[in-house]
Amino acid sequence: MKFLIAVMLGGLFFLPAAAHAADAAQNGQGCGLVSGALISQGDGQVMINCVGVTPEFGSQLAGILTYVLQRRLDPEIVVAKLDEVQGVPAGDTPRNLTADQGQAIVQGLVGTGQPTIAISADPDGPEAGNYALAIATRLGMAGWLIADKQILRTVPPGLEDIHGLVLVVRDDKAPPEMALQLKKAMEAAKIFLPIISRPDVPANGAMLWVGKRPTLNAATQ
Repeated sequence: MKFLIAVMLGGLFFLPAAAHAADAAQNGQGCGLVSGALISQGDGQVMINCVGVTPEFGSQLAGILTYVLQRRLDPEIVVAKLDEVQGVPAGDTPRNLTADQGQAIVQGLVGTGQPTIAISADPDGPEAGNYALAIATRLGMAGWLIADKQILRTVPPGLEDIHGLVLVVRDDKAPPEMALQLKKAMEAAKIFLPIISRPDVPANGAMLWVGKRPTLNAATQ
C-alpha cells in the first residue's frame, strides 16, 4: 500500500529519503520524495511517498517525522540511532522488552513518585496483553501503580484502529507530568510513544493503550 506523508520543513533541513531509494526499489518497501511535477508542494513543504506500509504504520511514521522536525534533530544522527533500534518483529513474532529496555524504563521512572496509570490492551489474542504485562511489570518495579490493579482487555472508543503503543491524556498539548515522565522513559528505552487526546481521560491521569502489533505490510501478514 502507498502512503503519502506531508512534511512541513520550516526551513530546517531535508530528510535523506533519497539515500534509501535503492533499497526501497529492491524490497518493495521504503519512502522517497514525490516529484514536484506530480503534486503541488508549497514553500517549506514536501510530500513523501511510502510504499509497502499500512495506514497505521504510516501514521506512526508521520508522527516520528514531526517529532524530528519540531525538535530540530539532525536526520543523520536520527538514522544512525534508528539503526541501533530493533525493528518491528517479523511475521507473528510477539513483542517483548529486552533486558536493556526494561532497565531503561525502570531507571527513568524511579523516584518520580507513585502515579497511577490505566493500561488497556487489545483483547484479540494474548500478544498485546503479554506485552502490556511486561511494561506494567517495569512500571511497578519503579513504584508506579496500575489502575484497578489490572490490565484491561477492552478497546476504548476511538482506538479500534490504532496499532502499537499510544499514551492517551485529556489534552495532548498540555499532558500531565506523569505522561511526560513515561514518554521520556520510553524514549530512553528506544520505544516510540505518541501522546493523543481524549476528553474522558481525567485531567491529571493517563492511559497506556497497547494495540495490535504494527505491521509493515498488511499483504504479508
